[in-house]
Amino acid sequence: MFEIERDGEVAIIRFANPPVNAVSFAAWRELPGLVGGLEHAEVAAMVFTGLPGRHFCGGNDFREFSTLTPEETLSGTGAVRDAIRAVRESSIPAIAAIHGAAMGSGLMLACGCDIRIATADARLALPEVKVGAFGGYRIVREVLAQGEARLLTYTGRPLTGARAHHIGLVQELADTPEAALSLAVELGREMAALLKGRLRAGIKDCLNREDAADLWTAYDFERDLAAEVMGRASG
Repeated sequence: MFEIERDGEVAIIRFANPPVNAVSFAAWRELPGLVGGLEHAEVAAMVFTGLPGRHFCGGNDFREFSTLTPEETLSGTGAVRDAIRAVRESSIPAIAAIHGAAMGSGLMLACGCDIRIATADARLALPEVKVGAFGGYRIVREVLAQGEARLLTYTGRPLTGARAHHIGLVQELADTPEAALSLAVELGREMAALLKGRLRAGIKDCLNREDAADLWTAYDFERDLAAEVMGRASG
């Protein structure tokens, strides 16, 4: 389901299940181990994208839901949660290079990344409500204002990449899928050049803890890491 290639210290992870790159629960269960392996492989940044073609990720494979019990559905959606959590809490910064559709759990995965780059005509949505389901609001709310996240959740309407950029969900726009991936990889290379040693190992965990803490507690997390990094550099 996931194809990985290396570009120096950047790992490119592709959703690989044409035509829409939908992801089964079994495939989501593979992702935490995959990310864990990259953490031990001198990777400075990871880039998520779809196979060259039409889409980033169409979300869960809804064909599975027709035969699942509520208990099996809860287990499956737990696998999605654990996969996105592995990406978000990994020490490796993650970038989503989005083209075509980023739907449901595909959008959730993109929101679990640190940075998002997209084509202007990409479509990002939580379409679960259109099939009588629900999910994805909280992780999307991490990177969107409440009203925008609720609009996605209540209506299932897609955002274009251009609109997502306007409201801050997407950080950079690209003209083509190839350009989006190129920008993401170049950003990963820039991170690799700047983040070394203890700073590389600790900066993402520090940022995640800062985001979850009150202002002055977070400020002290930052001071602690800065003192450690600069102390080692001067020593």
